[in-house]
Amino acid sequence: MLADNTDVANSTEKNQTQKDKRRHNWKTGQKGEVRGKYFNKSGFKRKFEQPQGNAKKKKLSVGLRLKESDIGIAEHIGKHKRFCAILKERFTDFHVNEIDLDGQVAKLIHQDIPPVPDDTETIDDLKECIAPVVWEQLQALKEATFTQLDVDVTVLQKGERRTIHAAAKKLANVVSQTVDEGDKKFIRIVATAKIPDSGCKVRRSNREDWTKRGGDYCHFLLHKVNKDTNDAVNQLAVKLRMRPDNFGYAGMKDRRAWTTQRVSLRKVDACSVLNAARNVHGVYVGNFRYAKSSLKLGMLRGNQFRIALRNASGTDEEIERAMTSLRDNGFINYYGLQRFGTVASIPTHEIGKHLLQGKWNAAIELILRPRPGEGDSELTEARQIYADTKDPQAAYAKIKRLDKLEARLLKGLQVSGDNNPQGALDFIPRNIRLMYVHAYQSLVWNHIVSRRIKEFGTNVIVGDLVYDERDCKKDAETDEITDDCLLHDNDDIKDETDEKDDDLPASKASEDNSKQQGPRGFPTVKILTEEDLPSYTLVDVVMPQPGWKVTYPPYAKAWYDEFLSKDDLPTNLKQKNKKFSLTGTYRKILEIPTNLSWKIMHYKEWNDNLILSDIDEIRKHVSPQDEPDGKFKALIIEMCLKSSSYATMALREILENDTSAETQAGLSASHDAENVSDTNTTDESSNSSSKDANSGKDNAEKNPAEFGEKSTDVEKDDEMESVLKI
Repeated sequence: MLADNTDVANSTEKNQTQKDKRRHNWKTGQKGEVRGKYFNKSGFKRKFEQPQGNAKKKKLSVGLRLKESDIGIAEHIGKHKRFCAILKERFTDFHVNEIDLDGQVAKLIHQDIPPVPDDTETIDDLKECIAPVVWEQLQALKEATFTQLDVDVTVLQKGERRTIHAAAKKLANVVSQTVDEGDKKFIRIVATAKIPDSGCKVRRSNREDWTKRGGDYCHFLLHKVNKDTNDAVNQLAVKLRMRPDNFGYAGMKDRRAWTTQRVSLRKVDACSVLNAARNVHGVYVGNFRYAKSSLKLGMLRGNQFRIALRNASGTDEEIERAMTSLRDNGFINYYGLQRFGTVASIPTHEIGKHLLQGKWNAAIELILRPRPGEGDSELTEARQIYADTKDPQAAYAKIKRLDKLEARLLKGLQVSGDNNPQGALDFIPRNIRLMYVHAYQSLVWNHIVSRRIKEFGTNVIVGDLVYDERDCKKDAETDEITDDCLLHDNDDIKDETDEKDDDLPASKASEDNSKQQGPRGFPTVKILTEEDLPSYTLVDVVMPQPGWKVTYPPYAKAWYDEFLSKDDLPTNLKQKNKKFSLTGTYRKILEIPTNLSWKIMHYKEWNDNLILSDIDEIRKHVSPQDEPDGKFKALIIEMCLKSSSYATMALREILENDTSAETQAGLSASHDAENVSDTNTTDESSNSSSKDANSGKDNAEKNPAEFGEKSTDVEKDDEMESVLKI
């Protein structure tokens, strides 16, 4: 406790020093340097050191990243020719808007604060709800000599007590408070003017009557860039001085994109949320309303994507054929690279494998291992200290943002000690712990599906699994939600673990489980026979993630056994620690996007915005238009996918290149080099013309070097500057 208090004191002292420095800069006229850094005309454009003379521009450096082949992504569905294009060249190229259960797309359109409802309840209305005896007591409030009144409300309910508080404040200028004295409960009412003289300790209540607003929960849209959902929520929680788990949301959104999603908070005023967001870079909120219930994970139908693929190399005809195939045939519903982390040497699924094996210390070591190229210098230093000394306290002291996953784990190691690694892991939020183990399940799924497509193609075969017709409608709607819910809800896994199946052979247990419905309505599946084949296509076929409750396709059971045995894991993924004993789930092999549309757009400058974000539209920015004489070509795609399908996996169906960050960075660097070469050629031509037309004049004055200012967002995500808040 003492260490925590010291951290708070140090943080407070540092914040005060920073405030004093800002005030000094403002008074002495040095504000331009600070303000210009963030609010220059470049907006999201980041400035890097320009190369001097003939110095070459530095290559993009993203470190060794995971590639599709590392996580079992290998096959395609369409037979069309694929083309090359750059994905996520800039943050503004990838936009995600959540779709709620009613099919409404979450789009930030305003930041208006809902008006506080007028208090239309009269004193006569209140009188009808108050017992006559109590009403008579309240009449004493009207007397000029009134100082204090205690009303016995021991037998009254909370709603009845609230009515008495409201009536007292309408009758006179008083402060009221419910107090306990022994086994009795009283409402103590004190005249506001007499509080100092009465000696009575009564607090002034600023409680809102949230029922008048429409409910206890403030719902709003969270519009963000360069932050994942956890990071944005954590930073808002710090500004609002509350715990991050007070926030409710339906799903996680990526960091490298502009995303919009719904969020809820209990008994928090919309104005407070808006003010908090204004102090968090890259975060905007709006579309406020109040409701009676909070958002829960899984309460979404899917996501709408708007994507710009820059420098598209294919002809217009090739692009048209590829997009038509995607529209008609869909794509293999692989788990995308985002599911597995970014660093090849420390993938998320590797941590999950150690957790499933019960190797707690190995999992901790991987989570805290130093990561090459990490942008957070404090976190880098903390990792290195722990790697060198194994001293969690010393490493913890280097991390200022205590909401970080690593800070929580280091704190857990301090509290639990060396002999209780499971206790230390419990300091990590349960949704993150389960993210690790589900990443391993997803790795298995990807490999098995690739093998299924490679060996049997796109035809339906005997032994394939489809949802049982009795539950077809339900499962079609909740298939992906089931996966998201399991990913974030440890309690559900604990409740569904059934030890009685331990002694059953894996195949027998699977067969029995397929005939049962679990407490959450676990979906039932059907194994196709020869007679069933004409009635189904590959779009209907599902493949299980490994677990103790799923049915395995007869032809694939040996594949699962082989894959999992290499990692010393049972096919049913059961272990003594029920927190990591997994039921498994089903996932469609193919996914077909809905509301798919596309267009080809030409543009002149490499960094032209091609899609407006929600906040851009609020600011009335002009929508990008096709420029027929532009030297660059982009493909603009809009589509809707179910909640746990990956847009990058849809894009790989049309793209020739890998969707990994490393490959995309290479493409971007190559594109940059061509750009610089073109610029230099143009400059040389312009210089030559200037010499002929203006003999004796300084050539450099007429043709300054303009290259080197460009930098792609693939290079360093963390160097993005903030934009001016609305």
